[in-house]
Amino acid sequence: MPIFIYKGMDASGALLKKEIWADSLEGAKELLIKEEIWFTEILPQKGAKKELLSLHETILFFQDLYQLLQAGIVLFDALDLIQQKFEGTKQYPLFLGLKESLKRGKSFSSSMEEANQAFDPVIVGMIRMAETSGQIAVTVKEITEMLKKKEALKKQVLSAVSYPAFLLSLALVILVVLLTFLVPSLKELFSEKNLPLLTRAILKSSEIFTENGLLFGAFFLVTPFLVRFFLKMERVSIFLGETVLKIPVLSTFLKELLMARFCRALYALIAANVPLVEALELCKGVMENRFFVQTIDKALFLIHQGNAISVSFRESPLISPLFCRMLETAEKSGELKTVLFQAGELYEQNVESSLKKMVGVLQPFLIIFIGFIVGLIMIGTLLPMTDIRSFMEAS
Repeated sequence: MPIFIYKGMDASGALLKKEIWADSLEGAKELLIKEEIWFTEILPQKGAKKELLSLHETILFFQDLYQLLQAGIVLFDALDLIQQKFEGTKQYPLFLGLKESLKRGKSFSSSMEEANQAFDPVIVGMIRMAETSGQIAVTVKEITEMLKKKEALKKQVLSAVSYPAFLLSLALVILVVLLTFLVPSLKELFSEKNLPLLTRAILKSSEIFTENGLLFGAFFLVTPFLVRFFLKMERVSIFLGETVLKIPVLSTFLKELLMARFCRALYALIAANVPLVEALELCKGVMENRFFVQTIDKALFLIHQGNAISVSFRESPLISPLFCRMLETAEKSGELKTVLFQAGELYEQNVESSLKKMVGVLQPFLIIFIGFIVGLIMIGTLLPMTDIRSFMEAS
């Protein structure tokens, strides 16, 4: 739904310059007339687009919404207050759109669906079920708690990998500096032909790097865009998703991270009384690994054929036998929600443990790697200077 900017005057005579959402220019004019606003100019906003919310901003939104609903404020007025809070920010059009959609008689979940993927399918599905049961405030609280757990897990992962990433970046910077500045400055000292193999290899590497520096730089700049382009292709995305999960050091950690996210999302939907099949469909929208999404699709196919959920997931290499056994127990006891919560807690604990082990291995390895690079280049450059016979022959 496009945004229009208008200038005008309200019934009290106050001058206005605000934004309004409407299906078309004529629709915007009709809305202003209904609100008794005399407009002198109304134009579509150039380059207008709905801004996506970050995870932290989404948490703040649902926190504020829950507090307002608990205070007895109706949903429309609560969104109006939140919209005023964000006035002047880049997120303002998003909240304006939510309020305007409600004003036109659309449901809260439908308004969220129109928000250009600002809210993931799990949240929209939970709100849709809450609208039928009348438990919006309770569901908003559950969404807030779910997002907080997601943010805590994300921070944990980022804090764990930040130092290894810094060490790896430092290693690349050192390598570039040595090959670009140090080695070329010593090249004139090594004019003799009988250079050691290591020295010749380092000189040749430096020569290739300095002559094609712009090409290497362009490659590193273009690579992220190429990766993003190819990831949009379903086959490539599935292949890469499967390949990443086979990397020896990362496979266990990534599988447990995916399972923790899947269990949390499925638990939140089941707790909101979303039917199991619909909940699994919605979970596909929040799983970033396309190979895991394919696993959910296969399980859904088996469920539609009449198989139990534990049997449907049993054939997947991504799903551990322990999780299938927990699902089997839940089917017998009827406590699927409780089991999913416990599984989410278990996988999050495993993620934390795997992170500590992985970082414990990576940090000393990267430090050794940096020392190896520096040492190798220094030995390669100093080795000819220790060859007395070569200096005598050169003289």
